[in-house]
Amino acid sequence: MAIKYVTLDPTGNITCLVLSPVAAKDRPRVTARLMDRCEQVGYLLPAGQPGTRARLEMMGGEFCGNASMGSAAWLARQAGLADQTETVIPLEVSGAEEIVSCRIRREGESWLGTVNMPLPENMAEIELDGKQMTAVFLPGMTHLILPLSDLGKKEAEALLRKAALRFSAPALGLLLWDGARAFMTPLVYVRGSETMVWENACGSGTTAIACWMTVKAGHSMETAVGQPGGILRAAAEIRDGMIREIRLSGTVRIGTVAEMKEDP
Repeated sequence: MAIKYVTLDPTGNITCLVLSPVAAKDRPRVTARLMDRCEQVGYLLPAGQPGTRARLEMMGGEFCGNASMGSAAWLARQAGLADQTETVIPLEVSGAEEIVSCRIRREGESWLGTVNMPLPENMAEIELDGKQMTAVFLPGMTHLILPLSDLGKKEAEALLRKAALRFSAPALGLLLWDGARAFMTPLVYVRGSETMVWENACGSGTTAIACWMTVKAGHSMETAVGQPGGILRAAAEIRDGMIREIRLSGTVRIGTVAEMKEDP
């Protein structure tokens, strides 16, 4: 048996998108084997709701904007989308109750994507292990924004493990934020796969930063968030003091399709 997958590169957040049918009980094992080739794993499944193109199930049941954007680009390429042409791909995505609308434009070998992100459920100032930070609660994902400090990698990982005991979301992120440079270093823990990864880019983390900054500013705005893999942008619209819409934008490159041999 061979598991077919394609490698996607949305702003350096390398994603293995599994194209072969894999039973839910077997996904943790397949995920574990693929994680040495990427930062995260998603499974492309048949659509379950009318009007959607497919379902994206992430490795721990979390929501991922970058993987949604990458999956939409893959589906657009498979459909033969012409260069300089734009289309909208509606997806079901784990961690999101509503259909996720992905706008994709082909520009040569690159794909420009804009994804309507789930709205934050809440934001709160918290203290964890003596450190003040902002928690942004997104569907399927909780992000903790920590102003840049001298926190080392091992300390950050230990802090995120403590956060996982306090918060029950399928996935959690610790975002080390350098406001002067508008630069974020994201560390992401996924409960279902028991993985912790320093990501090159994080779509939901970018969304959390944009929501936080927009609420602080008190008006709608677009935020460009630098991260190790490049820049992601999120435009948040605010009305009556609440975020009403968020759009994440970035670039996707599609790699080659490969196979991973499985034991019979």
